[in-house]
Amino acid sequence: MKNKKKRKLSRDELTYAKMAVVAASFAYGVEDHEILGNRKPERVAVARQTAYWILRKSGMSFTDISEVMGKKCHASPIYGYKHIENILELNIRGGYAVCIRKAFKHYKDFYKKYNKVKMERKIKELENAF
Repeated sequence: MKNKKKRKLSRDELTYAKMAVVAASFAYGVEDHEILGNRKPERVAVARQTAYWILRKSGMSFTDISEVMGKKCHASPIYGYKHIENILELNIRGGYAVCIRKAFKHYKDFYKKYNKVKMERKIKELENAF
């Protein structure tokens, strides 16, 4: 089996991953380190799967998600993504569906603020160039 050279993740991708983890931790009331760890309690596992789902929805590949979340292979993000899709497909009004929607809202808010600051920084750089 050949060793594939891993692609180096960009600073933005790492930041988006951190934002997804924080958004999930806020929504589920768990700690960031629990989401990044291997603990199996249901609430922590679903929070971790929600972070996978958010990252996949934001365009990251399953391989990159597994790398940024510290997993050995991309099977966990695939399973987690499908699990969250199933929860949302059932359109359950209570339970974890509420937390998933809350986490996604937090992520979108973080994303908007991050990109606004990034754009302002670029504008300042351009202004200073002249």
